[in-house]
Amino acid sequence: MRKYLYLMAMPDRLTELVTAECFTLTAARPDAHGIAVSEMYVDARRGAYLKSCTEVLFEATSVAELCANIRAANLHADAFRVSIVKKPRNLKMSTMELGRQIGGGIGGKPNLTHPKVVFLTVVTQENIWFGRLLAESDGAWLAHNQRPHVTSSSLPARLAQVLVNLVAGDTLMDRPSTDEATTGSALRETGAEFTLLEPCCGTGTIVLSAAHIGIKTVGYDINPRMVGATTKNLAHFGLNAEVQLGDAREIRGEFSAIATDLPYGIALVKDTFRDAEILENLQHCAPKIGLIDIRDMRQPLVDAGYRIETIIPVPKLSIVRRVFIATRASD
Repeated sequence: MRKYLYLMAMPDRLTELVTAECFTLTAARPDAHGIAVSEMYVDARRGAYLKSCTEVLFEATSVAELCANIRAANLHADAFRVSIVKKPRNLKMSTMELGRQIGGGIGGKPNLTHPKVVFLTVVTQENIWFGRLLAESDGAWLAHNQRPHVTSSSLPARLAQVLVNLVAGDTLMDRPSTDEATTGSALRETGAEFTLLEPCCGTGTIVLSAAHIGIKTVGYDINPRMVGATTKNLAHFGLNAEVQLGDAREIRGEFSAIATDLPYGIALVKDTFRDAEILENLQHCAPKIGLIDIRDMRQPLVDAGYRIETIIPVPKLSIVRRVFIATRASD
């Protein structure tokens, strides 16, 4: 059985959020170092906090044991590079010396600047993992934060990506092979049978995040200017999604899931009565919803016909957003 090692970014105060994304995508939880090992493969470019995915070839408790395993396997690669990650970073071990020892046991010529194959070695106080690096984060959320059209109330793109992953995790049940992953085709085909609804798309942060990883997405907004902004932002990044003018209280249709940040009013405040009407309508549109808000939305979601599955705090400075994941109670 193949195993895959995932390295996660672990920002302060966001452990719950990172753990939730990691478990949704890989069925494994990261340890204190941000390391998760799973039998499930997912392209690292999909994640917001997922930094890399490596196919584990060997696991050892010492450098000598690892090098012996590499030599015994007659491992060979042309134009390879050995990269070392220490957890924690101040671990007393020479990165250069370790790379030299490991590289010396691999047949073929190294190429440190333009490698065709990268062998990643992750070292902790207790274990050493060695494997073939399959994919790294493309940091698309950084670019999405710099989209041409944005408002002061727009959701941070990294948080939008997590929300998409939390509601669309089921699209990963039929995972591409590692060979497909290295060609780049897997990223665009992940959500072929899954349709995500963003009923209050604004300038399209969530729509961009979903479209980037190949999920079929439909966005609505009641404001023609916002529909235009989302359309232009999608075009800027060469992404495709369906964007329509429409009131979230009147959307009809069947979708796989919903991901949204409920709209703000003229004075950048939330309209509780309007939001209740939106939620009541949305529970007829999809069996699952992911919602981000600074308010406690448990009772409004329950009143609208949802069952709360998960609540994840997302603190930033003095503000605490919450991610609510809920399913339709009638299902």
